[in-house]
Amino acid sequence: MNKVEKVLRIKGFLNLTIFLVLCYCGSTYKITPVAQSIKDNLSNLHDVRQVQLLAGTEYETPAFFFESDQPQPAILIIGGTHGNEPAGYEAALRLVDRFYQSPPKRGKIIIVPLANRVAIEKFDRRIAVPEGVDREKGNLNRCYPGNPEGYPMERLAYQIQQITIDNSVEVFIDLHEARRPHLETDTEGDEKGLGQTIIYHPNESSTWLVMQMLDQINSVIPDPDKHFSALERPIKNSASWWAGKYLDIAAFTFETPRNLAIEERIKYQLILVDVVLEDRGIL
Repeated sequence: MNKVEKVLRIKGFLNLTIFLVLCYCGSTYKITPVAQSIKDNLSNLHDVRQVQLLAGTEYETPAFFFESDQPQPAILIIGGTHGNEPAGYEAALRLVDRFYQSPPKRGKIIIVPLANRVAIEKFDRRIAVPEGVDREKGNLNRCYPGNPEGYPMERLAYQIQQITIDNSVEVFIDLHEARRPHLETDTEGDEKGLGQTIIYHPNESSTWLVMQMLDQINSVIPDPDKHFSALERPIKNSASWWAGKYLDIAAFTFETPRNLAIEERIKYQLILVDVVLEDRGIL
């Protein structure tokens, strides 16, 4: 083997090593101990009403109903729509534990903490679909309106819709994350970030709440570069797009950027949820 061949072989080995490291780093996430403890105990919450979505399938996942003597107002919160956006399901699990320990005195809170459970386990954005099928059929946040006879995520979207309708939900919240803050732009792809944004359906009830959320969340964030902004119109076929367009209710996607520490991202998600619950008199 001559010198050139050696250099090429070493270069190829290094490239393969870098590729494997990137794949490994991009496909794993160790859930925080707090959330892991809550997750492990979900099956023991026997005195809380539950509905198993996609029951009897590998995608089965619970929806929890924390209810007072008054059925309204009803708030629905989803975590884990995308499996590689952990602050959303970390926050949702904490909310499950919180309302299990202290049920609401007014209204009803419905939480789907681990919506796309298989994607969460694989730390992936979506699940796989059959060859030749649009891969977004495995992306829960592109499957609304749902289809009761469709692929698994279409059926899951349909069942979440039915829960929303059957319980007269008036505020719909989907907890998400983005690769970068909205103040940063990917210069190569010219792609703007969505982190630190509240994406809302532009109707009266959403607009009223988004103003309150921005006031309160930004008042506790000293760094202006981390402030939240509001963006109108959730992406087509997303959960909050469906809830706002078809039900004309307050509908939001909360986005935090993954370049912040996980506990900071979780904190921001929970603060925004609290603003909604306070406005509706649940807290």
